[in-house]
Amino acid sequence: MKIILSILISIIIISSPLISNKCFSKNKNAIPLDKISKIIYRYYDSSVPPEYHRSYTFIIDKNKINLTVDCYGDILNEKEIIIDTNQFELIKNSLVKNKIRLGIKIESKDCTGGTSEKIEYYSNDKCLFSASVYHCGNKDYGDLRGEINNLAEEIKGLIPNFNELLKRDN
Repeated sequence: MKIILSILISIIIISSPLISNKCFSKNKNAIPLDKISKIIYRYYDSSVPPEYHRSYTFIIDKNKINLTVDCYGDILNEKEIIIDTNQFELIKNSLVKNKIRLGIKIESKDCTGGTSEKIEYYSNDKCLFSASVYHCGNKDYGDLRGEINNLAEEIKGLIPNFNELLKRDN
């Protein structure tokens, strides 16, 4: 009886991040690159005064990157950057190279003031993957794993004058 109970508890613990996630692949670490038609990366800045707060979203498909920069929901800049299929493939391959994957969800321990990132990817309108991480107090919470910063930097590298777009007066 104890063995069966232990097995059931293990199954529940292992599967809970998959059950709670709104979309996932059957193998939580498999990235079906050939099926990905859209990637969304979101960066949520920490709670700082508006003149310093910058959150942004990249919506990427095989033809373009749509960038939206906001300050507490007030859109500061929007830009569409045309990319080619090879650049889109590089970004998709970056998901693998940077080991972007779903992990067991770690709950925040009353930490406030951090930044968050979220990555989603889709096959047409079907969500294949969605995970997020909250960076706070030199710890990471949430269910997103991998070298997220490296992926973000590769995407930013395709945006001419990215840092200029973070400024309010563009």
